[in-house]
Amino acid sequence: MPAAIDFVAPPFAGHLFPALQLAQTLRDRGIANPRVLSTSDVATTIRLCDLEPLDILPGRADDVWAIANTEARTGFNPLRLYRQFRANMALMTDVATPLRATWTAHRPDVVIADFTVPVAGLIARELGIRWWTSMPSPCALESRTGTPSYLGGWSPATSLITRMRDAIGRRAIRTFKRGVALLFREQLRALHLNDVYRDDGSEAAYSDECILGLGMREFEFERDWPASFVFAGPLVAAPPFAHVTPVFDATKRTILITLGTHLPWARERAIELMQNVAAQMPDCAFHFAHGKPGSQRVETRGNVTHYDFLPYDRFLDRYGAAIMHGGTGITYACIAAGVPMLVWPHDYDQFDHAARIVHRGLGLRFRENTVVRDLRRLLDDTTIRARSREFQSFSRNYDTAAIVAQRLA
Repeated sequence: MPAAIDFVAPPFAGHLFPALQLAQTLRDRGIANPRVLSTSDVATTIRLCDLEPLDILPGRADDVWAIANTEARTGFNPLRLYRQFRANMALMTDVATPLRATWTAHRPDVVIADFTVPVAGLIARELGIRWWTSMPSPCALESRTGTPSYLGGWSPATSLITRMRDAIGRRAIRTFKRGVALLFREQLRALHLNDVYRDDGSEAAYSDECILGLGMREFEFERDWPASFVFAGPLVAAPPFAHVTPVFDATKRTILITLGTHLPWARERAIELMQNVAAQMPDCAFHFAHGKPGSQRVETRGNVTHYDFLPYDRFLDRYGAAIMHGGTGITYACIAAGVPMLVWPHDYDQFDHAARIVHRGLGLRFRENTVVRDLRRLLDDTTIRARSREFQSFSRNYDTAAIVAQRLA
């Protein structure tokens, strides 16, 4: 095992929390002092896990959050994607210098960088340090075959027409990325990224030694995966934040509602809608988790209790169903707990996860005019509940720490 590993992740829960859990498990296997490089606003969270934080963008935490917390859906809108990439490139350029200084002064044996921070891997490679990519959302990875992602949540091809659709979609994504790379060619060359793709067609922004797919092969659609890719299994534990233990009424089935930690533009509308749904289901209790780690505020409105934060991994198996947005963390937490999902995607990879949830028989797609009927189906449908238990069993077959340790040896 290497003596020192640095993890690099943005402050967002779906990216940071898996990195923290993996760092903890590797520390327990003999890595003396793994460091976690992120923004200053999550330093306390990192310390809660008994890990050492390093701020890689001093004074820029708000800029990082602004990229993800957009005022409207980004989707595949070219202008919004361009603006988001431009803001991201500005941050990547700014973080390159402190990363070089940090790793020159204290050189790790391995850098494991979240796929949204490719600059960390590129700087590690420049300095001759082993670089791995961690990818909590395997669907984000491009491939030469199969159904492309980030196009609204396509399902697998079943005919010549849909196979043609997939081929056109893959080409469109590749053309778009090449076009954006051309616009930012000077900044990318400064990071020693001269092309978006390697000669073998794989994406140069991700490690050619190891891409840790923190997901399940059984959940993903079939496609050709890069030679460096390995399914290591999902990581769904939350840091030990202070929280209020949710109250469960033994006479009522309880439904979880969550939209994660992003998408503030969607949350207020969801609150109003869910209050109306709950009023039509007085025999059920609803817990709305607002995705504010560390906050212990609780408020009850009718049969809906609002919790600022709930650690999914500790309580999710107590819920009969979940209304959720399709983020990576809550999706795999529901799978691990065997909980059927009513998936309400809003942006990013959530539409692709929604397509997988429905295709695998693990839940239903959210439709505003049929929410009550669909929730009752999730609570009682024996086929969906059996599929949820089956995938729960699949998730238990992954020993992420052992898989990673074996590859590091």
